[in-house]
Amino acid sequence: MIERIHAYLRERPAGAEAEELLSLVFSDGGDDPAFGRMFLRRLLASDPRFVETDRRWYLREDNLLDRSIDDAPLVVVDLETTGQRQEEGGITEIGAVRLCGRREVGRFETLVDPGRPIPPYVVRLTGISDAMVADAPPIDDVLPAFLEFAEGAVLVAHNAAFDITLLDRESRRLLGRPLGAPSLCTLKLARRLMPELTRASLDALASHFRLAKASRHRALADAELTVAVLFRMWAPAVERGVQTIGDLLAVQHDMDLSEKTVVHVPRKSLEKLPEEGGVYWLLDKHGRTLFVGKARSLRSEVLAYFFDGDHLSVRQRRMVSAMHDVGFVACRSDVETAIVEAEEIRRRKPEYNRGDRHLPRGHFIKVATRRPWPRVSVAGKISADGALYLGPLRGRAFVDDAAALLARLYGLRTCPGRLEPSDAFVPCWLAEPGWCSSPCNGSIGAGAYAERVGALERALVAGGGPLKEALETASQGEGTRRNRDAAVLGRLFKLHRKRHWLVNRHDYVAAFGTADDGLLVAVLIEGFCRVLVRPRSVEELRSSFREAVRRRRHPGGRGGTLFADVTTILAYWVRTSGARDEGIVIDLDRRAIEESLAAAAEELAPLVPEAD
Repeated sequence: MIERIHAYLRERPAGAEAEELLSLVFSDGGDDPAFGRMFLRRLLASDPRFVETDRRWYLREDNLLDRSIDDAPLVVVDLETTGQRQEEGGITEIGAVRLCGRREVGRFETLVDPGRPIPPYVVRLTGISDAMVADAPPIDDVLPAFLEFAEGAVLVAHNAAFDITLLDRESRRLLGRPLGAPSLCTLKLARRLMPELTRASLDALASHFRLAKASRHRALADAELTVAVLFRMWAPAVERGVQTIGDLLAVQHDMDLSEKTVVHVPRKSLEKLPEEGGVYWLLDKHGRTLFVGKARSLRSEVLAYFFDGDHLSVRQRRMVSAMHDVGFVACRSDVETAIVEAEEIRRRKPEYNRGDRHLPRGHFIKVATRRPWPRVSVAGKISADGALYLGPLRGRAFVDDAAALLARLYGLRTCPGRLEPSDAFVPCWLAEPGWCSSPCNGSIGAGAYAERVGALERALVAGGGPLKEALETASQGEGTRRNRDAAVLGRLFKLHRKRHWLVNRHDYVAAFGTADDGLLVAVLIEGFCRVLVRPRSVEELRSSFREAVRRRRHPGGRGGTLFADVTTILAYWVRTSGARDEGIVIDLDRRAIEESLAAAAEELAPLVPEAD
């Protein structure tokens, strides 16, 4: 669509007004001229070929994208951060190399105080510690200097969807504007120019081109390696007819596909999107749901599909091409947003959503007590299977250690799959030190094994005492292992002090105000969501609570999959510091569950909006 605007203005030296150009983008008109002007400015913000003067748009006679690749200014940049997810990552280091064509003309390197602790696994990966960044400047001081260094250049990064997007986020936060520079992703460029490669990571490309990989995972070293990779792709790019920076950007986007990326969504639908948070769904021309997502700002999130096309994968670009409308629901809190997203995904079954990526990221220790020969394992979410779930826990290495410790203390298996004991079976190495009771070869009978499972469950229910005793018994004479096991158990005890570590011991009602001034209520009994309701009367609330009691022994019944997702979401929510600021939690007495629910209904009754 940008190319259509470019071709249109090339024939009109006198320029054109925003509404005139928007008719090339949308098939319908709109009711909000301010939205149209904003859309066009955001759409063309990072393309230096366009300039707006007195609300008219013109083409620049001299622009960056028409420069030859042999003399165009490029800034190759790499970031080190505190984490892999953009929303969690604080920048710890920026390294950049400025090029004029293939000639280096400057370097930029600095550590950055991220304003938060650096996780141990990141310290091991990058070598950058909290002590190293203690006296470093914050990103608020570093970013203006970097933008001055990079002014007038194309930004280049390997996996630009991470690095450039993170810089853009900081620019919007600090300066109130996007970076406004074209970006080139060497990851995408490699995939287009060398489709025969199975992997296009920086390490894989360095190995393919036989480049040295010294000091990997430090920003300037990675930027230098990206420069070397870029230069190796220069010749195949020229062979494809690339002469200008515009040509190079077109190659990375596969222009045959991007030309099909037009805005089919009615402009009026986009104008309705609010800045508030909530859940949105993208629809195709038949009204089928393509994707369901959540956002802190619905308008910004949805419009990013059109404005930030540089950072979309091929799969996402196909989705945008198929998008013909958008719907949404505003939400008042993060937890309401997460629950509504789970509801819409289960109801709509969108084509482009993948697995359980909408759920919080973390882990649970799982004991499958309802299956023969239960095993101790690690799960990413709570399922409607009646198993015991301990958590949620952060850090996969720690969770693996904790699961192995609990299994070892009670001699339970951790091997996957169904078990059919046979005396001909040779047990694994865990049997020799007595860390597994070896049910696989019949060393222990079903009854004795079930007693071990019951002992672990009783220990988890009772709290720290039985586990400490089991650790003392199992670790005598093993000082190093005993200390390590005690440290793992100590982290679990911290969780237990905050709220009972066994999810199945949680019995409570959670209630949240909704954006439409309603009430969203979930009832959790034995750690599993039994009812999720938006009551329109007090009687409906009471009726749903009675239904929760009836469902307590049938976790996999009606709504089981959705209720499992809600259970996972709320398990994280109740452990979040200050989470109750978003809603109300009423603890229940399992010994008198019906009476507790009746009392909870009376407590919530004044908050229930009566139907008209």
